[in-house]
Amino acid sequence: MPILRNTLRRLRTALGNHAAKRRMYAELESCDPHTLKDIGLRWERGKLVPLNPESQRPDIAYRKTEESAETPDVCPRCGTRLT
Repeated sequence: MPILRNTLRRLRTALGNHAAKRRMYAELESCDPHTLKDIGLRWERGKLVPLNPESQRPDIAYRKTEESAETPDVCPRCGTRLT
């Protein structure tokens, strides 16, 4: 029974998250491009994308050169350790 209960809880959470995301997109679809630009977003091929994708990961985009030279075993794109 705990497996069924956990599964139902996860399904309810996923449905709630999906509904919230759809509401957010519905609200943003009514915004004009100037308002979206002020927020830092734009529509591209029917999807919301940030104006400056590098600014979404400041820990990677603004990494010091000394730090990146010391840790060459880190993926430059996502920051995970390479083995």
